[in-house]
Amino acid sequence: MVRGTFFLLGMNHIIACAWFGVSNSTTIDVDSWIERAFPTGGDFSYMYLTSLHWSLTQFTPASMEVVPRNIHERLFSVCVLLFALLVFSSFLSSITASMTQLRQLSWKFDKNMSLLRKYLRTHTISGALSIRILRYVEYKVEQKNSEVRESDVHLLKMLSTQLHMELVQETYEPIMIAHPFFRHFAQCSSN
Repeated sequence: MVRGTFFLLGMNHIIACAWFGVSNSTTIDVDSWIERAFPTGGDFSYMYLTSLHWSLTQFTPASMEVVPRNIHERLFSVCVLLFALLVFSSFLSSITASMTQLRQLSWKFDKNMSLLRKYLRTHTISGALSIRILRYVEYKVEQKNSEVRESDVHLLKMLSTQLHMELVQETYEPIMIAHPFFRHFAQCSSN
């Protein structure tokens, strides 16, 4: 979602620069949005921000006092609107899909916690024990979700036998060396 936001901001920057360029490159006798908005010229940063504001309004249902004033600006505006329609709807659908996925994950956990509370209540478990049980379950679920097991990473199955053996060694060696026998064995094999 953050990556999508930066993509939209980058696209709006490019479109804003192009919008300014299209208007700035029109001939002197043709009316343009720059001449209407800044008849005596203006601060370049304010002109850029106005262009960026116009670009952002093309992606959202917002209004803007800057409008196309000639055929070149109108054609550019129509192309940007079509592009914005496709990009913004795609961005919106990806956000919706992410939110739905998060809601489903949360729903499963909430349902299980609700069942556990109901079980504790119907079996008249004391409040102190119920709180300890609920906290422990939440702790274990959080711990399980933060742990990544080898079986969860499907790409590890693509490793060669040699690479897989080295991975297993580096994964479990610190645990094994804690035992005196394996520590002695590791010291002897390194010499």
